[in-house]
Order: sequence, then C-alpha cells, then structure tokens
Amino acid sequence: MMYSTLLAAAAVNGTVFGLLFIVVPDTAIALFGGKLDALSSALVRQFGGVILGIAILDWLIRKVADPEVRRAVVAANVTAFAVVAAVAAFATVTGLINVLGWIVAGFHAMVAIGLLTTQWSRSEVGTRAQVR
Repeated sequence: MMYSTLLAAAAVNGTVFGLLFIVVPDTAIALFGGKLDALSSALVRQFGGVILGIAILDWLIRKVADPEVRRAVVAANVTAFAVVAAVAAFATVTGLINVLGWIVAGFHAMVAIGLLTTQWSRSEVGTRAQVR
C-alpha cells in the first residue's frame, strides 16, 4: 500500500474512534464488552481528543513528500499503531475485551507494517539517496 493511502486509512480510523470516544465513550467501550465509571469516561474522552488530533495530522500530512517529515510521521504512527495492536491482542487473548479486539489488533498491525514497508521501498530509498 502507498504511504498516502495508509495515512488516509489511519486518519479515517482515528476520526471514527476519536469522535466515538469523545461523544459516546460509554457506548464505544460497551462495543468491546466494557463499562466505564465517571473517571474512566473522562479519561476515554481525553484519549479520544488525542486520537482525533493525530488523525487530523495524518490526513493533512499524507501527501507531503519531504523524506525527513515522512520518516518522523512513520516513526510516530508505527509506534502508536504497534502498541495498540499489541495491547488489543493481549486484551483479547486474556478475555479483557471481546472478539472485536482482533479487528482492532489486525487493522493496527497492518497499518504499522505497511508504513514500515513504505520506508524501505525502492522509491523511498531513491528519494533518500538524492536528498543526502
């Protein structure tokens, strides 16, 4: 997959989950089999704001060609998406969340791996060689 396509997918995913966590955190968490108290509801809303902010960044930067910017965006997104994939997989295996956790883990792993591969593609390597 192309870099811009992966960032667009990340942005759409982040927008959906960010808005769900901000607007209806109890419903969003209930989809995964969980319940929130007042404190966790407030924290999930804050987390939703962070997710939405990163989604906006991913959308706005998806077509930027500068290799240094792309490396920074890939590093940040791979870190976030890999952590989410690992936590979702662990939470699903241990029964903390329901089977929807596998969808979350799979999607986030796919985006993380896809973004890593964009850094090692021939066109990206050629671009880096020309810049240095």
